[in-house]
Amino acid sequence: MNIRSLHIMKRFQGLLLVWLLFICAGTSRAQTFTAGVSKNPVGLNEQFQLSFTLSSSGSAFKAPSLSDFMVLSGPNQSTSMQFVNGSMSQSLTFSYILQPKKEGSFKIESAAVESGGKLLLSNPLTITVNKGSGGGQAGQQGNDQKTNISTNNIFLKVSIDKSNVYLGEAIVATYKLYTNVQVVNYSINKVPAFNGFWSQDMQMPAQLQLKTEVVNGVTYQVGEIKKVVLFPQQSGTLTLEPMEGECIARIQVKRNRSGSPFDIFNDPFFNDPFFGGGGIRDVKFAVKSTPVKITVKSLPANPPASFNGAVGRYSIEGLIDKSNPKANDAVSFKLKLSGKGNIKLAEAPEFELSPDIEKYDPKITDNIAVNEKGASGVRTFEYLLIPRHQGNYSFGPVEFTYFDLDKKGYVTLKTPAYQLKVERGAEGGGTAVASTGKADFQILGRDIRFIKTSPTLFTDTSDDFYGSLIFWILILAGVAGFAFLVVFRRKQLALNADMAAVKSRKATRMARKRLETAGSLLKSGNQTGFYDETGKALWGYLSDKLKLPVSTLTKESVVAALTTASVTQTTTNRLVETLDYCEFARFARMEGGKNPEQVYQETVNLITQLEDEIKN
Repeated sequence: MNIRSLHIMKRFQGLLLVWLLFICAGTSRAQTFTAGVSKNPVGLNEQFQLSFTLSSSGSAFKAPSLSDFMVLSGPNQSTSMQFVNGSMSQSLTFSYILQPKKEGSFKIESAAVESGGKLLLSNPLTITVNKGSGGGQAGQQGNDQKTNISTNNIFLKVSIDKSNVYLGEAIVATYKLYTNVQVVNYSINKVPAFNGFWSQDMQMPAQLQLKTEVVNGVTYQVGEIKKVVLFPQQSGTLTLEPMEGECIARIQVKRNRSGSPFDIFNDPFFNDPFFGGGGIRDVKFAVKSTPVKITVKSLPANPPASFNGAVGRYSIEGLIDKSNPKANDAVSFKLKLSGKGNIKLAEAPEFELSPDIEKYDPKITDNIAVNEKGASGVRTFEYLLIPRHQGNYSFGPVEFTYFDLDKKGYVTLKTPAYQLKVERGAEGGGTAVASTGKADFQILGRDIRFIKTSPTLFTDTSDDFYGSLIFWILILAGVAGFAFLVVFRRKQLALNADMAAVKSRKATRMARKRLETAGSLLKSGNQTGFYDETGKALWGYLSDKLKLPVSTLTKESVVAALTTASVTQTTTNRLVETLDYCEFARFARMEGGKNPEQVYQETVNLITQLEDEIKN
């Protein structure tokens, strides 16, 4: 007996041992009997498979009436067994290859089988038959039928938790991959641009987690590819563009084995080339989700002056590190905004201060989590205040207004008023009089004069500085300087009264600060954070420079504003391409694309070019 014969004999012995173990062991698991189809709906001339699966052994199978279909093959009976962690499980399947006779909706009633002394009934099914194009051939049956991959086997689908929302209300979009064949690999070729939305990705597991889901009577393995929280930035009907990808499906290619002594077995290992089987084949298949429409309602008209686009539910707290500083000392004033909603888009509240107190742009710190419920956490605005003169000052209360989704109205939050009692600094305003031994003599010239022991120096009154030309020049210079400072101060106050103009003037400086953060992320190897921060730098610069509120900031509004500002079409196109590239690079690995250093330098050059071209 040769080696090949011995190998075949060992496989037969192993198979017989498995059958004996199963007969002896029996089963204690709960028995289920389910019905399913390979596709639904089906075309008029298309073939599909109807399966009835029992989770244990059974007998006396009774099929339902299939008079509305042509039975091309069946019932075909197959048994499968699995050993997992020492436990054995068995399933018994009765299958048919069917083809519809006419269009319409047809119900397949429950099948019946006996198992463990009980009569089990499967779930009924409803099959929808459309006109279709038809591709089945009646002559192909059972395992000889060629396996074709279609959108009934693999498809992408996006689901949203709500489709009718307010402007700024969070929407959770989940992109799922459905398959009823083996998928060995997949890739995403096109990530939606989310036009009209501000998006924030949710953290996904490193490995695709598969779950079972039934769609139109067909059982699929489902994996979540991407989850994102979306905040609509404009009202009307917005569209979630499709996600596109590519899957590698591994299918088993079977062929006729007429004359083979092993055809009696329906066990997978007999299909390998050693036994004359057809083996497996990897098939590339493109997938694409269907666009989804979302209705975005406008917020109520006439919001309070302190409303800046915040939607959700919030609370606010103000903290000041010292209330009795000295002149020219730094004071830290923090506003902590806590809550749930579009908190990442919340802007720093504005409040008035005395002209004698300098206020610097706030430092923003986020501790925000993004999950299935949206975005929630704390955003902190830290202001640096420097009182320049001694005195008592007050400011506040600071107001923050948001749109409450539960109350369907605006809610205004207020902090308490704050008091600053500024003491004289080291180089402050008043002049101190030192105490000496002559403290009792307060008015010189009206009381005792001390004897002068030093020589007396006489001067010529004709050379007296008082009343001289230089004296009057210095007096006039002082008056002119004081007038200049008054005019300059008033002009500064007038300029700072227009917050949009202030932001426009400081747009480039703020953009460069954000780009410094992006550069730090790039050096640390965090490319996702780099592209996210680079995109924020561009969007923030455009919002400030073009005086566009965040709630209306879209590519379309930016292009329109740039056109009005006489920016060239070439620069506008470069801007849109850079924004698209940063958005795409946040979600997908870029093969053969630009390196991050190149993107960084192009962004710096782009902001410089825009600064030259935008007409204020």
